[in-house]
Amino acid sequence: MSAKPTKVEMDNVKHHLIDIVEPDVEFSAGDFVEHSKRAICEIQNRKKNVIVCGGTWFYIKNLLGNKTLLDCPSNWELRNELSKYESRVLWEKLNLLDEDRAKKIHPNNKDKIIRALEMCEILKMPVSKCQRADNNEFQSIWFMCGFEREELYKRINKRVDLMFESGLFEEWQQNKQKYPDSKVLENTIGYKEFYDLEKGIYCNLNKAIEKIKQHTRNFAKRQLTYFRSNKNIKLIKNCDDILKEIK
Repeated sequence: MSAKPTKVEMDNVKHHLIDIVEPDVEFSAGDFVEHSKRAICEIQNRKKNVIVCGGTWFYIKNLLGNKTLLDCPSNWELRNELSKYESRVLWEKLNLLDEDRAKKIHPNNKDKIIRALEMCEILKMPVSKCQRADNNEFQSIWFMCGFEREELYKRINKRVDLMFESGLFEEWQQNKQKYPDSKVLENTIGYKEFYDLEKGIYCNLNKAIEKIKQHTRNFAKRQLTYFRSNKNIKLIKNCDDILKEIK
């Protein structure tokens, strides 16, 4: 609510994939690709151009990148069983099943470890050995705002302040009551810091807000690492730069 496009923005430009699942529902990259493809086809059928705006690079990469996602649906019974174990135990298990994949996942990243183990189980082989099909469904031009890191961090800090002024804390309180015990909410930047505040990890609300800024900056830094490694991404400073590239 506090970070969504405004009604005015959505009235001026039609938006898609807004409010399509409840806040406590797991929404994977595969789900994003499936919903996005339907939306893109619908927009193209109306002879309109499509703008994909993000966001999480992993999702966009799997929608528009060179390779498709592996066809590997979720097994919630298996996930729930694996979640009973400590992250390090799960990582050691993954290291035995798929050493190359384990090297790319931090031993404390329990969600990614569980997903990797799930995929090994469903595919009956190491994930790192699976070949992904070529993805030629959509042609796209990639853009990234060419802000200096200091300017980007200033914008992030300001955005968090605006979200808080727009009711982020009250939004968390409402959703915490509506969706108790939601792991999705507990692991979301901008919410998990308030859960930590409730647990006494932070001494006051201001400290929690500062942590939201810090964690968002950390996330942005990881995103930038990927973006800068993708030679297809064009740095732009304003809309004029985009129009020049499109022409």
